[in-house]
Amino acid sequence: MSLGNKTKNTPSDTPPKGGQKDAGSALRQAYQKTVDEQVPAEMLDLLSKLD
Repeated sequence: MSLGNKTKNTPSDTPPKGGQKDAGSALRQAYQKTVDEQVPAEMLDLLSKLD
């Protein structure tokens, strides 16, 4: 009885170590862009109404 086609990861299936560094760098850049983004005036107005 077969439980499905199970394949083992081969070295060609795993990303190279350099790819992990590139992904980490891209995530840090995206996060920094988000942090640096200005809050829209409409949002600040709504937040001020909560006080």
